Amino acid sequence: MDIIESTGNQKFKHLLRLSTDNHFRRKSRLIFVEGRKEIEVALRYGYEIDSLYVDERCPETVSLDDMGIGRAIVLHHKLFKQLVYREDASNMVALFKEPELPLSRIRLPEFPLIVILEGVEKPGNIGAILRTCDAVKADAVVVTQKNHSFFHPNTIRSSVGTVFSLSIACAEEDEVLTWCRDNRIKVYSAALQTNLDYTMPDYRSGSAFVMGAEDKGLKPFWRQSSDAIIRIPMLGHNDSLNVSVSAAVLLYEALRQRRQLGDGIEMKGI
Repeated sequence: MDIIESTGNQKFKHLLRLSTDNHFRRKSRLIFVEGRKEIEVALRYGYEIDSLYVDERCPETVSLDDMGIGRAIVLHHKLFKQLVYREDASNMVALFKEPELPLSRIRLPEFPLIVILEGVEKPGNIGAILRTCDAVKADAVVVTQKNHSFFHPNTIRSSVGTVFSLSIACAEEDEVLTWCRDNRIKVYSAALQTNLDYTMPDYRSGSAFVMGAEDKGLKPFWRQSSDAIIRIPMLGHNDSLNVSVSAAVLLYEALRQRRQLGDGIEMKGI
């Protein structure tokens, strides 16, 4: 195996920049993935690997064949430490090619459960939402801003790799709305300006929850286009929950309804 020992090595400098520079990483259309578990999930769900790098102290280099990878580049331990966030838990990183994310890549069941994110940009929040979507087996997560954060290293970490196993897409809001209508998905926007409690609508048919950034809320587009605007009761001093917590509340209410006995509906993917 090749081994890199110098910080002046061009491959290492390129890798280090990809690990820290969002703009450069997006321009390069590469995904920086830290940790064997996350790398294996990406491989399992068809993401195309560009290159693999391992810590010289990695005890698993001999098992690369088990991952379907025949070759890795070894990094001196002091260099590897500069790349990773979880120094004690990570011993390999990989670069994957970033795919296009059109709505057409999503295959929906009969009664889909969808999350639509508008203006939610913090990777930690997006990762937490993805992790919850995986837990309830939601069918897709769609963002409406052009510069999405699906493949930010912090998103990948906080999602525990579920960003690779979930169906994800990015599209303009009017395209997303048309897609929902075409697939008979009712749109429920979460906002404060309503008296409709989130437990009241029936989410057993196709349903999409629209979540906005906590500081800005939702644009008029979704308020005017939704089938209903719903709210989560806030009884204390503060008037809102973290967006990832709000998404979890709504998704688990949908899951509760869909798991009720005797509803006569077979919910695919739930």
